[in-house]
Amino acid sequence: MVKLTIKMELVMTTDTKKSALREKIEQFDQLSDTMHDAEKKRTLEEQVEYLKDQGIDPSKTYAKWDDDKKDE
Repeated sequence: MVKLTIKMELVMTTDTKKSALREKIEQFDQLSDTMHDAEKKRTLEEQVEYLKDQGIDPSKTYAKWDDDKKDE
């Protein structure tokens, strides 16, 4: 009976840990989605600064986008 009780406690502990882990993963996913949504809503100035931080010349990038629209 003692072995059965210990085994049940281990199973319950494992299930509790899995549940807590699932909850943390869900929270992480929500935060990740929020961050991605925030990135999509940059002002033009913020987007230009972001491109510069990435080592991308914004004037060339936007000019290329304009050229692509004309080709369509």
